[in-house]
Amino acid sequence: MDFRRLDLNLLVVFDAVLSERSVTRAAERLALTQPAVSHALSRLRAACGDPIVVRQGHGMVPTPRAVALHPEVRALLARAQRVFSLSSAFDPRQSQRQFHLGCSDHAAQALLGPVLEGLLRDAPGVRLQLLHAGRSNAADMIRAGALDLALGVFNSADDTIAVRTVRESPYVCLMRAGHPLATGRFTLARYLSAQHLQVLVQPGAFGGIDQTLARLGQARDIRLVAAHFGAALGLLPHGELVLTVPDDLAPDAAARGLVRRALPFALEPFRHQLAMSRRAGEDPGLAWLVERIAAAPGRRARSAR
Repeated sequence: MDFRRLDLNLLVVFDAVLSERSVTRAAERLALTQPAVSHALSRLRAACGDPIVVRQGHGMVPTPRAVALHPEVRALLARAQRVFSLSSAFDPRQSQRQFHLGCSDHAAQALLGPVLEGLLRDAPGVRLQLLHAGRSNAADMIRAGALDLALGVFNSADDTIAVRTVRESPYVCLMRAGHPLATGRFTLARYLSAQHLQVLVQPGAFGGIDQTLARLGQARDIRLVAAHFGAALGLLPHGELVLTVPDDLAPDAAARGLVRRALPFALEPFRHQLAMSRRAGEDPGLAWLVERIAAAPGRRARSAR
């Protein structure tokens, strides 16, 4: 690759074209003319020695090399954005910044949901990009510049990563209405007799629920493991599975045809956390975003039967 042919604006075009899969949509996203984006794409092709995208049907498909380069280009752009943000004030009303947030679907709903409308209203030019990330990879993605901020639950902080707890939610057990365990006294024995659905955002993790049960000398019968909370909720009405989750995951449980039961054993609440670089305070834009999320009132946990 001939680096003399590259400048930061070309990388911005690369990201837009790869994300939109269309020169026209990339031009609209960047507020440029289509010929200007096409010219930039020609320069990228010459510098990389690769077509970058090729036409297929009515759309554009990235080449394997472009797909491999895309995460690295995004990380470079994120780093550059942070470098220039450090030396300037942040005005949310004028900013055109894009923030990269790592989270599960639950974290996005619980932490972004309460603030999203106001955030987008007060910062009309700001964009948010949500990427799937959890405790096993979020810190590395932050260090690499691929994420500005991670939402969820994380391992202990270290010299480079700060972790801030912003909300707590008690755990409850969800099941379909009409489930054999939906009525009557909900004892530990009945809980353990159930077929359990577990959500693991990161494969191989051993969560707090099973750690607590292990300390009691017990284990639950996990019959199905899902990677996303939304998928898990969608599966509950179709069988005898039960799901133990933070209460704020399903505020509309009754409307979904689900019953919420209080757990028959003591369990530490789920702690919603933000993970970020320890230098995040030096970035006015990121500091603004963190405070907007942290200051949002939490949804009150509804009582379980």
